[in-house]
Amino acid sequence: MACSDDDTIESIDASVTPGSLDLTLDTMVGNEDFQLDTEYSIAGERVSFTQFRYWVSNIVLINKAGDHVEIPNSYFLIEETGALSIQDGAYEYPPNKRETINLSAVPGGEYIGIEFGIGIDQRYNDNLSLQAGELSQLNGMTNISWMWHTSYIFTSIKGSLLDDDTTLVLETGLNDNYHTVNVALENAVEVSNTAAQEILLHVDLASIIEGIDVRTTPVVGASTPEAMELMANNFAYKSFTVAPVANED
Repeated sequence: MACSDDDTIESIDASVTPGSLDLTLDTMVGNEDFQLDTEYSIAGERVSFTQFRYWVSNIVLINKAGDHVEIPNSYFLIEETGALSIQDGAYEYPPNKRETINLSAVPGGEYIGIEFGIGIDQRYNDNLSLQAGELSQLNGMTNISWMWHTSYIFTSIKGSLLDDDTTLVLETGLNDNYHTVNVALENAVEVSNTAAQEILLHVDLASIIEGIDVRTTPVVGASTPEAMELMANNFAYKSFTVAPVANED
C-alpha cells in the first residue's frame, strides 16, 4: 500500500511485480572516505574515530506520482565499529561494518525521493520491550545505552583528539531529537523484479559535529542538551547528499 501526501490510501498496481532496493549510506569525512583509527582534520583538530553508529528508521519511498510508499518494520542499525564490551565485560559485541540496507518486496515503479528517520520514534523509544525490524534489547544500541537504560541511543560517535588523547563520546537521543531526513534523488530509481537497484547517499561525519567545539565539549549527551540538539539537527539536515553518478568509460 502507498500513502499519498493527503494521507489517502491507494492500492499498488498488482500487475507490477515487486523488486529489491539497496540503500547505501557511505560515510565520509568531508571529501575523504571514512575509516576507523585514521587521522582527520576537523575544525582545526586532529581527530581519529573508533566508532560511528546510528539508527535508521521508518523508511518511505516517494514515487513519481507523489505517493509515499512506507517500508514496514524498517528499523536498521548502521555502524562501523570495533569490538565493544557490553554489560561490564559480560559480553562482547563483535566488530562490524554495515552501510547498506536491503529493502525487499518494494512495489515496482520509479522513485524520485526517500525519507527516513535518524533514531527511534517515540513509540518504540519509550518502550524497549516492543520489537520491530532490528529493534531488540539484545541489539547493540540498547545494551550500551545511556539515560538509565530506558531508551535508545540514536547516534554514537567515539574517538579521540590526537594532540592529547582526549576521549570523544558524542551521542544523541531523546524523543525531541528524532528527525526525518528528506532526500530528492537526482535521477529516478526504477524498481522491478528484473534487476536490483541502489540509492547511494554520502554521509559527512564532519557535518554532524559542525559547530560543536569538541576540545571544550568532548562528551555530548543528556547532560549537554544544546550540543546534543545541534548534533541531531546537523545529522538530519546537513550531512546527507546524493552521491554523484560515476562516469562510465
